[in-house]
Amino acid sequence: MGAVKNRLFQCLFALALAAGTAGCASMSETADRYHEGVQAFEDGQSYFAIIHLRRAIEEAPASPYAPAAMFALGEYSFDGGDYYNSIKILSSFIHHHPKDKGVIFAKVLIYKMITTFKADSALTEQEEALMKEIRKELFSQPLFFVFYDKKFPRLYRSLFHHEYLVYDYVDRIKVFRDDKLFLELSP
Repeated sequence: MGAVKNRLFQCLFALALAAGTAGCASMSETADRYHEGVQAFEDGQSYFAIIHLRRAIEEAPASPYAPAAMFALGEYSFDGGDYYNSIKILSSFIHHHPKDKGVIFAKVLIYKMITTFKADSALTEQEEALMKEIRKELFSQPLFFVFYDKKFPRLYRSLFHHEYLVYDYVDRIKVFRDDKLFLELSP
């Protein structure tokens, strides 16, 4: 009976070791894919950067690389004028990574897209609700508390090297992107 227990223990240990090794291999593959995406972007090959980042997210959506990759993909779609996919990706980013430091900036990007690029047409109920939620979050308390009580930075640098900076005034909020006024909101 002792030999059976010993053999069973060895099998369980081997199985646990194999599962742990597979998880580490998966994580390192995700890290490699993420870093290949960053390097491709640095080399001016944004098409390949996007492919690598998408694959990194698909392979390991809960990895520590996923939030930065998702924000970058949403931002890339925004910069390319693909607002539908940008909103879709950034909304997913907000949903899956609500505590990430880029969430507030993703909301600002979504707000900018919906209010600026849909200004000529009526907003859907879902878009209207999202706008109210974002405005409520930004104006329910001084922005100082939004960024400092929740440990959000006032400055965010994205994977694609865009810098976002927020200034909170008594009567308005100004968001700068790459040192240019990006969005100004009043209550």
